[in-house]
Amino acid sequence: MSRADTIRRNKESAERMRQHRAETLAVVVSGVCPQCGSRVKRNLALTGWYQCSQYGADGFRADNARPQCSWQGFTEF
Repeated sequence: MSRADTIRRNKESAERMRQHRAETLAVVVSGVCPQCGSRVKRNLALTGWYQCSQYGADGFRADNARPQCSWQGFTEF
């Protein structure tokens, strides 16, 4: 693999990460989970980590009567 290939792959990776951050930030600004429509909340365990309030097991979700959701994303890397 050439140096040019490595540089190209690194640039492509950085662009994908930038796009993912922008998409996550748009969801955070809206405050609504794109998968289930529940509220989005910040997880203070890691900088910039946001999750659907329905993420996690029973006892950790906002409403245990509603199904679990898996959406989460980062706004910082």
